Amino acid sequence: MGRVAFLFAGQGAQVPGMAADVKDLPKVRHLFEVAEGIRPGIVDKMLCGTQEELNRTLLTQPTMFLADLAYAYAKEEEIGTPACACGFSVGEVPALTFAGVFSEEDGFRAICKRAELMEAYTQRVQGCMIAVVKLTRDKVEALCDGVSTHPANYNGALQTVVACRAEAEAEFSAKVKEAGGRAMKLRVSGMFHCPELAEEAAAFEAFLRTLPMGAPRLDVYANLTAQPYAGDFAATLAAQMRSPVRFTDTVANMRAAGVDEFIEVGPGKVLTGLVQRG
Repeated sequence: MGRVAFLFAGQGAQVPGMAADVKDLPKVRHLFEVAEGIRPGIVDKMLCGTQEELNRTLLTQPTMFLADLAYAYAKEEEIGTPACACGFSVGEVPALTFAGVFSEEDGFRAICKRAELMEAYTQRVQGCMIAVVKLTRDKVEALCDGVSTHPANYNGALQTVVACRAEAEAEFSAKVKEAGGRAMKLRVSGMFHCPELAEEAAAFEAFLRTLPMGAPRLDVYANLTAQPYAGDFAATLAAQMRSPVRFTDTVANMRAAGVDEFIEVGPGKVLTGLVQRG
């Protein structure tokens, strides 16, 4: 096995029963006990909740944190510690926790705060996330001009996810079709990674500054910069909420650093699929 990177899955990958297959590992049991002490009932919701329940941001983010971290612990036990990691959107918090920047308690508190802020935001701003395929990022950026939309996730050469106001969804989707692309609405409850989250990002940064942070035991690549975390971790993690996820650039930078194997930790294989498609 060569130089390995763990990819921590993001919002949209959630499914009922996720992490059930690793819940009996001692380290995972401890993680779940920690979470139950902070938010009683969260593990049962993750294991037994419905898809509709898990799709709600307030529940999606903490359950994805637990599932991602549980799968990372299981995979580390199997193959050893990876060379580096990155988390896609919400996955960045469990990635940082896995790397030792946060304790399990503080990482879980951070994700609960993030979910709380973003849930409130979805009540204030009605929107959605739309994956655009078959068009280059430059073309998608041009289509966003003049419409209440923002490029939010750069996932591949021909896949860009856009944050879209509810009232602009039909118009933007029509523009994509006219340009020869395909627009697919994602399974999330709002529009994220865009400037409209500036208020929530500022509140999250203030909360993060109340938590102790340690030096990472491995490089964690930031969504904001596509480079390993350095400098002001709280500012970088908070700014991620209002900025695009630079996943394509992150993968390219990991490859340049010698990574030759990408392992997704979390439910599903969305991220490894993006890596394979480039």
